[in-house]
Amino acid sequence: MFGSAKKVATTCPHCSFVQLEPRELISTYCRGCGDHYSVAPQPPAPSSAKPPLVGRLRERLRAHRRRLIGCHECGHEHPMAAAAQAVHCPACGAVINLHDVEITGHSTAVVQTHGTVHVGRDGFLNSTRVTCGNAFVEGRIAGKITCSGTLRLKGDGPCRAQIRARRLLIDRGTNLRFPYTISADEIVIRGRIAADIHCAGALHVGRHGGLEGDVQSRAMVVDKGGSYAGAVEISPGIARPAPAAPERPDVKVIPGWQARLAFG
Repeated sequence: MFGSAKKVATTCPHCSFVQLEPRELISTYCRGCGDHYSVAPQPPAPSSAKPPLVGRLRERLRAHRRRLIGCHECGHEHPMAAAAQAVHCPACGAVINLHDVEITGHSTAVVQTHGTVHVGRDGFLNSTRVTCGNAFVEGRIAGKITCSGTLRLKGDGPCRAQIRARRLLIDRGTNLRFPYTISADEIVIRGRIAADIHCAGALHVGRHGGLEGDVQSRAMVVDKGGSYAGAVEISPGIARPAPAAPERPDVKVIPGWQARLAFG
């Protein structure tokens, strides 16, 4: 009946007869045996929703959380709020960005951010300098790429990019050729590439991966099913690559480059 009290099932302690009674009921008579018995009050159902105050406090703490950020221009590192999108370097005054960048067409813009750069399947980033936190490239890239986090590559054909990354991941199904030496702290190859590699950490070729080129690395693992062809030097003395030299104003993108020149 509309507007009636919500009922719950109660069990008679004398005959075990089950009947429905209002939730707020204290005692009742059993419809099975007629005896009187008490009904314990039902505890309120626990609420799964957290108080709004807790959510507000978490958002406030997240906004004040800080991380160490390095300047793109002078290399000075200083703490920065994780929720910030941009800040001026206290050492040189340059703007440090943390926003993400999406490339869906042909772009020659200089990219400097601690966020993530995503080059879509139809995108082509042909820049003299790309400095980012992480990057995922499904389209084409060319120029100098410096990634302080993970650089993930997909594609087919020649890739005219000078890569310096903390971690390089070559996706399965990839088939790339690099004219420049790749420098990274850690490299995982699940596709096929042809390149000379300088790895300051571990180089891992997966069971579907293939590598052709000369390698300098501290450690190298080739899974069963993977392939490698080239000269290799494994030494604990392999050092991290030196920081990139400052950009010269006379270095520009080669005029007349077409979008298909980067990856086939």
